[in-house]
Amino acid sequence: MTPKQRRLARRLRQLRHSAGVSIEDAATRLGCKQPKVTKMELGQLGVKPDEARLLCELYGAGEATTTSIVLLARNAKQRGWYQSYDEAASPENIEFAELETDAVSVSAFQVDLIPGLLQTPEYARAVIRAAHPDISDEVLAQRVELRTKRQNRVLDFTLAVWAIITEAALIRAMGGAGVHVAQLKHLAGLATMPNVQFQIIPTRAGEHMAMGVPFDCFRFDDGYGTVAIDHLTGTLFLEEEPDVERYRLAFQHLCGVALSQQDSLAMLHRYAKEEHSEWEPRS
Repeated sequence: MTPKQRRLARRLRQLRHSAGVSIEDAATRLGCKQPKVTKMELGQLGVKPDEARLLCELYGAGEATTTSIVLLARNAKQRGWYQSYDEAASPENIEFAELETDAVSVSAFQVDLIPGLLQTPEYARAVIRAAHPDISDEVLAQRVELRTKRQNRVLDFTLAVWAIITEAALIRAMGGAGVHVAQLKHLAGLATMPNVQFQIIPTRAGEHMAMGVPFDCFRFDDGYGTVAIDHLTGTLFLEEEPDVERYRLAFQHLCGVALSQQDSLAMLHRYAKEEHSEWEPRS
């Protein structure tokens, strides 16, 4: 089941519950038996665009919501440009790319790394190699290419990004001093784009709500979202609204703890210009 199919099933279930409509009434509207509606809401059975429209009308959904859900039903089985990387990337990498492609905005929090959407190819190569020491050069090159292509929606202004990092990410010299400084300068340029908001949580800020828990919140055109949490063996995707709302609240808290965008850029520029002994290779 693709992320689109899961989102479609979840949204139809949520709309029906909110409208107080029974499965029996939904089945009657579609002219089918009750088990079909249940399977639709579990993602076990596809939903045709016309069926999605009929259900949205029954549930009293607004025009924008109906349009979004009908489009989702039409494209639910389709996969995008990222499918060509199936052999090189993990299923979680592909699902992450699909969610990012479908989203209208991403809120990313990283503890000691620059978010993937804002990484240079050299920095991305160092990050991926560190996480997978035994990866082949060929697969590594393909994964770096996938990560770089994901950034196209940022560069063409079709994806809004709000990135928050801790000061530790400015210090950890991934790939060595040269790669790291180039990454900071690249980040400084991206941070001035109108669709990119960037903040830093300084070390002196102390504790905050998401210590040690990097995550990405995806928001789609219907206002609903998905959260992705990376761990050593893959990525955990949270889709139920209470879970997503919890992480949205955490991100709002981080925005309040972090420096303003202006002060964050000033700190970033200082780190990009200064010499830091901890960036030098160990003898």
